[in-house]
Amino acid sequence: MESWQHQLTAALRNSPRTVIIGVGNDLKADDGVGPYIVKQLQNRVPENVELINASTVPENFISRLCDMNPSLVLIVDAALMNEPPGTIRLIDKDTIGGVAFSTHQLPLTFFIEYVLNQIETTILVLGIQPLNVEFTQPITPPVQEAADKIVKTITEIK
Repeated sequence: MESWQHQLTAALRNSPRTVIIGVGNDLKADDGVGPYIVKQLQNRVPENVELINASTVPENFISRLCDMNPSLVLIVDAALMNEPPGTIRLIDKDTIGGVAFSTHQLPLTFFIEYVLNQIETTILVLGIQPLNVEFTQPITPPVQEAADKIVKTITEIK
């Protein structure tokens, strides 16, 4: 099992209330991997897990997120990490500045800091290295494989 899988499994198992947020533009190939994963998780997660498809505007969901008051927020997004396409990495919120998230209206760091100023929670960012972010293209095979691996990992957590 890869490191991100161990870390993610431990975090989800220890969280009484989790929100998974898919971020990205599903009209731009691999950039839509976050929303794709959230769609695949529909009706496949336990009752203590809420799903939000935030598209390119996670800041529009801050009130809802704060009202939910989760112990864990997992943000899933395509991330430019200078890795091979489909690479999955849990990115620490304190080092997120070194990773590019291109399609957001506001930088993801602003969203994270604002949420942390509103509620006490743990925020994890699960990044997937894209191959293609061109408009009207489907998710590429390496990113599709990574997304399916993430969905499988999350749905198998007991």
